[in-house]
Amino acid sequence: MKAAFVTRFGPPETLQLRDVAKPSPAEGQILIAVKAIGLNFADVMSRLGVYPGVPKPPFIAGLEFSGVVEHVGKNVTSFKRGDRVLAFTRQGAYAEYVCVDANHAQPVPKKMSFEVAAALGVTYLTAYHGLITLAKIQKGERLLLHAAAGGVGTAAIQIARHLGVEIFGTASSAQKLDVAHQQGMHHGFNYQTEDFERGIRQRTQGKGIDVVMDSVGGMVFRKSWRLLAPMGRYVLYGFAAVTGRRGINRLRAIKEIVSTPLIYPPNIVSKNLGLFGFNLYFLFDEVEYFRKASRQLMKWYDQAIIKPVVGARYTFDRIAEAQELLQSRKSYGKIVVNV
Repeated sequence: MKAAFVTRFGPPETLQLRDVAKPSPAEGQILIAVKAIGLNFADVMSRLGVYPGVPKPPFIAGLEFSGVVEHVGKNVTSFKRGDRVLAFTRQGAYAEYVCVDANHAQPVPKKMSFEVAAALGVTYLTAYHGLITLAKIQKGERLLLHAAAGGVGTAAIQIARHLGVEIFGTASSAQKLDVAHQQGMHHGFNYQTEDFERGIRQRTQGKGIDVVMDSVGGMVFRKSWRLLAPMGRYVLYGFAAVTGRRGINRLRAIKEIVSTPLIYPPNIVSKNLGLFGFNLYFLFDEVEYFRKASRQLMKWYDQAIIKPVVGARYTFDRIAEAQELLQSRKSYGKIVVNV
């Protein structure tokens, strides 16, 4: 079988296809013939060597995919050959066949395409975890989303729209803002040409924001932290500000890290603010929690409340190009690679 390896930490071309033996499922595992792979910014950070816990090269990259069960290991009763599934793994999804523990897979309805299944998992679980579990966002509150046209951004807009939340968002182009508006965003700001902090203060009459979802960090964090209203909750789940178009931009990284304000705990208390940080990669073993969250997401999908936005499609032999597009920040929605 073919698999895409990170051959060394570095730019997109370090991601290369190699021929390797097809794996066999161990006890409690299933072997899946991969049909589609969902790309995440964590894949880019892993290739660059700055993602926590990433193995040393060479390793097969990728976190999520969809496909068909080809073989089940001993003591697996939840799946059988031919079942359609989506699944998660700590690296290894960029391959034609993948073995995963059966409890890290879930059934895919017949009416759901493999592309949609590959785009549904990580982004919507990220949005759900940030908005529902951590921030406990409520109807009538104000939400600020950074990278609003991305995979997590569009997922969060759809969930927040359903909950009756007023949605503010930032993006890097008018086209991306259009994508976010189409999903239900109410107020958009092009951070390349507008001061979103000033614009939000004007549109909220100085009251600010109740919940922030931020995967960028740096100066974006500083401005957004100042926008929090009393009882506001800040959810930080990434630090994309340090990356350039092909790698880590060291000068930018230093600038963005220096721009991140020091958080003095007594100030959080006196201002009635909350700060959350999370990384789903390190919640991988919270199986029951994610099953419950996934059931809710599937219910919302059945009710047409959520629907993944697939912004670009690539074939497996062009997976390095797909990652390059994701890193360039010119993409919107979810990038899916068909195998």
